[in-house]
Amino acid sequence: MQRHTDTAARRGRDTARPAHSRGVVGAALRLFAEHGFEATTMDDIAVAAGVSRSTLFRRFGSKDDVLFADQDELVEEIGALLTESGEEPVAAVCAAARMVLRGYTTDPDVALARYQLVRAHTGLRDREIAMSARYQALFTQHLSRGHTDARTLLAAEVLAAAVIAAHNHVLRGWLRTPGETGAAVAQRLEEALSFVTEELAGSLRAAASGRSRPSGPEGAVLVAVYPAGASGGEVLAKVRAALEAGGPQQLQ
Repeated sequence: MQRHTDTAARRGRDTARPAHSRGVVGAALRLFAEHGFEATTMDDIAVAAGVSRSTLFRRFGSKDDVLFADQDELVEEIGALLTESGEEPVAAVCAAARMVLRGYTTDPDVALARYQLVRAHTGLRDREIAMSARYQALFTQHLSRGHTDARTLLAAEVLAAAVIAAHNHVLRGWLRTPGETGAAVAQRLEEALSFVTEELAGSLRAAASGRSRPSGPEGAVLVAVYPAGASGGEVLAKVRAALEAGGPQQLQ
C-alpha cells in the first residue's frame, strides 16, 4: 500500500486535546490510581482539577465521560477529517486510522492508565466497544459515500471493520509492551493497513464501479505464464490481473 500524507497534517490540524480537558483527565487519572475508580467522585475530580462542580458537569456528564474525553473529541475530529478529505476514500480512512493511533501514542500515560482501568471494569469495556463502533460507522459511511447498492455497502462495512481490527491489533500490542517507540508502532500500523488494503480494497473498488469477479465454469483453471526472471511483485500483479480478467494471462 502506498503511504499517503494525512489530510490532517497537510491542513495543519492540531490533534492535541484542549488544555482544559487534559488537566481534568490528568487529575481524574491520578485520583483513580490513588483511590480507585469506584471510590472517586465527580466532586473529588472537580477539586483536584481546580474547576467548579457545575463547570465539570457541564463539560463532562460522568466519570466515564472524563476518562474517555480525549477519545470523544478525537471521534469528532475524525468525522471532520473525513468530511473535508479530498483523498481517495480508502486512503482517507487509512489516514484517519493513523490519526487515531497517534491520539494514543502521543499521550502514553493517559492511554496506559485508561487501558488498565478498562481491563478492570466491565462497564468501561462496554464504553470502549461503543467507541470502536463509532469509528467503524464513520469509516463505513465514508467508504460507501455516494453508493446505495447492497454489494458496495457490504464491501465498505467489511473493509471498515478490517481497518478497525488492524488498528486495534497494533494498539493492543503497544499497550501490552509500552516501551515501544511511537515510530515503531506507526510502522507496524502501516504494515497492518497494507495487509488489509491489499486484501480487501480491490473488492470495494470493484463493487463501487459495478464490476464483479467472473465466476467461470466450475473447475475452470486459471493460467498465468511468466518468464523465470520475473520478480515476485510482477508475478503477483499478473496473477491478480488474471483473476480479475477471468482468463489466461501472459506476463510481458
